[in-house]
Amino acid sequence: MRLIIAIISFSIAIFISPIRSYSQNGKAFAVVELFTSEGCNSCPPADKILSEISAEARKNNQEIYCLAYHVDYWNRLGWKDPYSKLQFTQRQENYSRVLPSKELYTPQMVVNGKIEFTGSKKEKSTAALEAALKMPAAVQLSIQIDSTASDTIYISWKLSKTDKNNVLQIAFTESGLVSNVIKGENAGKTLKHDHVVRSFTAVNNPGSTGQVRMVVKGRDAKVQSELIAFLQHKQHYGIAAATGIKNPGKK
Repeated sequence: MRLIIAIISFSIAIFISPIRSYSQNGKAFAVVELFTSEGCNSCPPADKILSEISAEARKNNQEIYCLAYHVDYWNRLGWKDPYSKLQFTQRQENYSRVLPSKELYTPQMVVNGKIEFTGSKKEKSTAALEAALKMPAAVQLSIQIDSTASDTIYISWKLSKTDKNNVLQIAFTESGLVSNVIKGENAGKTLKHDHVVRSFTAVNNPGSTGQVRMVVKGRDAKVQSELIAFLQHKQHYGIAAATGIKNPGKK
């Protein structure tokens, strides 16, 4: 079932480890954001498509960064999604203010902050990715893990140009997560998830260089993870650059 609703809220968090860096160098890219929920029976097909997008990107050496935000507005309908956060609902609500549909619904997929569509429609994601990968990055972005202590990490960034209207968004994702759902629309199903956003933070008006402190609690060291950073406009939400570090907490 597709649920359309408007909810507002906010929160923050994140994680990482070893000193490593990655630079985008102006290559064409795509940031794929999926708003999903374990309480929605239309979402598993979209979750699968996101995993397929990531697998195809690795195979073809494409700069595609996938993020699955589990929203919380389905929680009151029978099943509380363990990966859901109010923060992710607010992020989707913010998108609803600038994207043409003006709706909150699941599964919703957004590419480079500009194109949105129902996340279970494979042909839509294919077309959006083809368009995104024809456009080189407008800004060069690089990130580096400077140090880590327990669940706190320090990440530095470099930008080739700055703009007071930009926000540097940083997400920590985990893949290979599994849930046994016992209530709600997906009751009795075992759901598998990739690229689940566990923590998310933002640096407003980032300078050409800087450092951010991030804390990530409850991380599962046994699963695959990724640190993703992308530069996003405050008003129209278009994304100008993106980069990432695979398995940032592992050597």
